[in-house]
Amino acid sequence: MRKLFNNLKLKTKLIILICFVFILAVIAENTYIIKIVNNQYYDDASQHVEEIANIIATSPDIINDITNPTPENLDSIQKYAENTRQISQVEFITIFDMQGIRFSHPDKNKIGKRIVGGDGEAALRGESYLSTAKGTLGLSIRAFRPIYSSDKTQIGALMVGQTVNNIEYLASRTRQPILLTLIISLIIAVSLALWFSKSIKNILLGLEPYEMVRLFEERDAIIRTVKEGILVINRDGIITQINDEAIRILRITENKNKIIGGHVKKIIANTRLDEVMLTGKSEYDCEQNINGIVILTNRIPLFVNGKLTGAIASFRDMTEIRELAENLTGVNRYADALRSQSHEFNNKLHVIYGLAFNDNNHELIEYLEDLMGSQEKEYGQISQSIHDPIISGFLNSKFSRARELGVTLHFHISGQLKGLTHSSIAHKLVTILGNLIDNGLDAVQFLDDKQITINLKIDDDCFIIEVKDNGQGITKEHSKQIFSKGYSTKGDNRGFGLYLVLASVDELNGHIELCESDVTAGACFKVLLPLHEIYQEK
Repeated sequence: MRKLFNNLKLKTKLIILICFVFILAVIAENTYIIKIVNNQYYDDASQHVEEIANIIATSPDIINDITNPTPENLDSIQKYAENTRQISQVEFITIFDMQGIRFSHPDKNKIGKRIVGGDGEAALRGESYLSTAKGTLGLSIRAFRPIYSSDKTQIGALMVGQTVNNIEYLASRTRQPILLTLIISLIIAVSLALWFSKSIKNILLGLEPYEMVRLFEERDAIIRTVKEGILVINRDGIITQINDEAIRILRITENKNKIIGGHVKKIIANTRLDEVMLTGKSEYDCEQNINGIVILTNRIPLFVNGKLTGAIASFRDMTEIRELAENLTGVNRYADALRSQSHEFNNKLHVIYGLAFNDNNHELIEYLEDLMGSQEKEYGQISQSIHDPIISGFLNSKFSRARELGVTLHFHISGQLKGLTHSSIAHKLVTILGNLIDNGLDAVQFLDDKQITINLKIDDDCFIIEVKDNGQGITKEHSKQIFSKGYSTKGDNRGFGLYLVLASVDELNGHIELCESDVTAGACFKVLLPLHEIYQEK
């Protein structure tokens, strides 16, 4: 039954609920009103019969007629009682002597007979009272009064009565408009329920409550499972939603239930969501420092039906983003290096194959000796000083890439770099070296004499990287912005290389600078990295 009710539409539920509540209210109110009306009619009837009884009991004509019970006087008693009954609109007026024999009655055939009901004896003893008893006309309310002569001697008594059926009839006539009013109210209530349910459906975008619950649960599940932190506030700056990832990234120690409902400025400083609401403009891919935590965030104002209702921020830990970028950059550079080496290797194989096929043994031997000597000199210099296989292999691959582009690559290495304890450090160094060397290759690509010099110096406490090229160099105007994200003089969708270099250098607590040089001397970048950061255990 409960499941059936839950599956009903909102309109049907509201109608059933309102009708059920209203019907209960109608029954309770009707019962209460009927009880009050009946009690009021009983009270009025009782007071009325008592008043009539008092008037008749003190009437001089009645006292005189009972004192002298001649046939004319007895007939006068009956006429007086009937006239009074009709005028006062009571059911009966019965006057009787001290033996209970009736002098009057609405039914003349009952005159001269003893009263019935068993409640008239007290009146013959001089008592005045009200009684409810069943007489010849049915159950009735009866007022008894003794009748005294002029010398204060009781000469009889009387009773004035109103039947209960007549009282209930009069009360039922009063209840009819009450019931009619309640029925009309019920019709109005059902009409209002239909209008109210339609209004709610419009507010709920035509969805049923169970559909809203499902959407809310799905939204909550999505917010919980996304990798980005999500923070939502209303127009008053009160936090209405925050997911677990946001709490983790921002290192908030308070319970989630305490966070929701609190003011954003008291829990998370400098979110800039209030500024976004003030301007109504979205902000995308913005770096922000919150309590020493660097995040990459999007801040968007929330509009519902064209009205500003709040703002939402989604963000990621910048450190994690940089690691992903470095890993992706490293993979791309390794792939590019392998492609260059494969291309160079295939070219050399073709040369060897041609010399061998034409039996040019002397030229083949000279070519192999020259090739082996050149490779041994290049690889030997790097492998003797760089003992980390990732960095060593990467630098060796750059020789192949330079030869492919017709660039002369000069390596000068001083000191020795030990093997790194964590691959993330190697990825950062690959990001730094790769971007600086690739920038140099881009700078000299249109020159006749393409020269790039790489100086690596490893001393007791510092790893120094210096990359020079003989390209056009960097103007002072451009030098102020070259490390900015997205800034490039090479076209759209560029300008991320030096930005990633700077981010990697910062994470290693290092320093990067653009060496002093004039425009014709080419560009020169110098990086200083503390060795204790490079060799750190993680």
